[in-house]
Amino acid sequence: MNILFFLTPKVEVGYVYSSDTMGQAIDKMLRYQFTTVPVLNEVTGKYEGTLANDDLLRELNRHPSLTVAAASDRPLKSVSRRRDYTAVKADADMEDLLSSATTQNFVPVVDDTGCFIGIITRREVMRYLRDHMMVDDEEFK
Repeated sequence: MNILFFLTPKVEVGYVYSSDTMGQAIDKMLRYQFTTVPVLNEVTGKYEGTLANDDLLRELNRHPSLTVAAASDRPLKSVSRRRDYTAVKADADMEDLLSSATTQNFVPVVDDTGCFIGIITRREVMRYLRDHMMVDDEEFK
């Protein structure tokens, strides 16, 4: 099966650029109501990693003298990320997708050059498996 069947395209995904500030990232995360978003290079469009809301909280905790206003202008490049989600290429097989989806809320999808083209959510994979397991179960009744 082609994994692109599950793809949420880039234009529908909340993401941030590595050149954004913490304030811009917080605004986008609140707007999309996501706790984790892909980080992209603004110039090349390549996937660089994953930013989680707890990465932002840890950054604030590490710098107790940092005010909210100052944090808003702080570049994302200064925020250390605890974990970057593993991306898969658009031509990956289902096994690779499932391997990543079991440990990540979403799987970033990149083209052959590493440019971000979208995500596949764990929810979509689970729905597909549920629907197909129900069909298979009915065949054996």
